[in-house]
Amino acid sequence: MRPRPTSTGEQCARCGKTFAGLADHRAQVRGGDLCQACHLDPRSRSLPIEAERDGSWLRRCAKTLVQLLSSPNASFRAVEEPVSHSRVLLFLATLRLPLWLLTVGWLALDAWLTRGEFGPMKRPSVVGEVLGAQFADVMRLWLLLMIPLGLPMLYFFGGILAHAAMAMTGGARRSIGASMRAVGLALAPSLLVVGMLDFAVIVFDAEPEVWAGTAAFAGLLGFGLIAIGLARTHSTSLIRGLLVALLPAAFFVAVIGGRGLLETYRLPFMAAPPLDSGYVPYPIE
Repeated sequence: MRPRPTSTGEQCARCGKTFAGLADHRAQVRGGDLCQACHLDPRSRSLPIEAERDGSWLRRCAKTLVQLLSSPNASFRAVEEPVSHSRVLLFLATLRLPLWLLTVGWLALDAWLTRGEFGPMKRPSVVGEVLGAQFADVMRLWLLLMIPLGLPMLYFFGGILAHAAMAMTGGARRSIGASMRAVGLALAPSLLVVGMLDFAVIVFDAEPEVWAGTAAFAGLLGFGLIAIGLARTHSTSLIRGLLVALLPAAFFVAVIGGRGLLETYRLPFMAAPPLDSGYVPYPIE
């Protein structure tokens, strides 16, 4: 009778299963070693936006978002290189831009309905109290309109920061493109939350406490997923992933915080500024 192969005590970097024996172990030059099944089918654990070719794009995006939240470890084990940055960016745009379009559309309609009464600034902001209402108004509108260009900037700069931190803390086993992919996909759920938050603050005048709590949730969610994504992508420990994730997560939180100070009329859990604080609505000529 042929004996069964014994386990090597190691696990496949993609599916997480223990190798069934030396014949099941496939060493990789870059990244973690794979079992025979994952080696023969390198996309077997990829995300739907990367692996599937059937079904609508929106359905694949929804399945990818669910998988990122429900199975983050499995979502980042497979990295098909060269990375398709266009697919990841299109996925991020699909999540973020519809709410952005609704927000911009509402602002355009509101400006048209109130034309001749007041300018686009309906209330003072934290930045406006310090640097002036007109400056805050211009910055608010400019940053809002720049969101479609800000998505690739967040993707590339966040990935560069993560890869640099990974390289300085022991080396990166994958390419810089893989780091960008990990950061971009990890921030996808947080970008959706931020889109809903922007819509709630701009359209429904959500209170600063709501903004602060939701922004903190988005930042923590992004930080945790970035840590898992980088750790699994580069086949390293979660502790190291948490340390490396501090840089891209701080960059993301800084962007959210800067925009929030332009939209909220007071700091969270603090009293509103007095009505005669220097803010005067300016008419549209």
